[in-house]
Amino acid sequence: MRKLSYINLIAAPLCALLLMGCNGDSDKKQEASVSFSVERNKTDKVYTLNTEGDGHWQIFAGETPDSIDANTAIVESNGASKVNIASFPPNKRIYFQYVLDNNTKITASERLLPMQGAYNVRDTGGYKTVDGKTVKWGKVFRSGDLNQLTADDITYLENIGIKTVVDFRDIDEKNAAPDMRPSTRVNYFEYPIATGSLLQIGSTVEENRQLLVDGNKLFVTDFQDVYKNFFAALMNENNLPLLFHCSAGKDRAGFAAAMFLSALGVDRETVIQDYLLSGIYVEEKYAATVSAAPYLAPVMTVYREYIEAAFDTIDKDYGGVENYLRNELDVDSELMKSIYVE
Repeated sequence: MRKLSYINLIAAPLCALLLMGCNGDSDKKQEASVSFSVERNKTDKVYTLNTEGDGHWQIFAGETPDSIDANTAIVESNGASKVNIASFPPNKRIYFQYVLDNNTKITASERLLPMQGAYNVRDTGGYKTVDGKTVKWGKVFRSGDLNQLTADDITYLENIGIKTVVDFRDIDEKNAAPDMRPSTRVNYFEYPIATGSLLQIGSTVEENRQLLVDGNKLFVTDFQDVYKNFFAALMNENNLPLLFHCSAGKDRAGFAAAMFLSALGVDRETVIQDYLLSGIYVEEKYAATVSAAPYLAPVMTVYREYIEAAFDTIDKDYGGVENYLRNELDVDSELMKSIYVE
């Protein structure tokens, strides 16, 4: 085993499959037993690389997926491992490529960005499509509100080159919590969905759970112009990298992410699992609110039934996601795949 001075290598089983990002060319049998995921601590900015696969492997690194230095491994070993790396600049994003026996190659970076002043900021890349391709990393990001970004957070976003921000919040939300702006931002597209449009907060857990079910149906039926504009922005490569957000990054942005990944051919279960990650990533943000008013809990998280209500409406009323995207949102799926899938 080769171990550099700044690397701590610990044999461990792989966990957190939902954080996995893949970009490789292995057969289905190998993929079942091989995975690679990246996490980064938002406080100390230490990377943790989780590997699972039999045999000898190497890991390479670079500041973009296309600039990974495939000639110099930063670490290599055998079998399932957990690698902690603290040597990279704290405000820069690094992409890693895991190479197993010079055959299987998986590229990944942190899905959850290490923001100290924002929640639920994550990369939509790394997911497999139904035809075995992969959604590109570093092109499209999703987030909650950006009004409390730290200087380090802004530098991080500038280093990944955020060019376009799509804001789904209404005017009152934006006035109360105006975005902090990375200097790289060229475009700011306002496509508001007023929270008041999603009915009124109830007084019981049951009422509020139903509120979000109904709200997700409304995304499908009543806000097609908003999401049509969103996809128009996505279909222009000059807008990339693009970040879209609402207040929590889980409802309005959650539906947007589900449609984006669906347009690229990511299977529905993977889309739903990505949607459910918001429940983990916003828990800290709303913990005090939920503790003080437990009846609000369903509004402060996500449940599978929320996004399934949207999909069920699409299937029943529009003949499926493909038809909905093409006929209602004017999405050119082939163009989308040419931009975002490899």
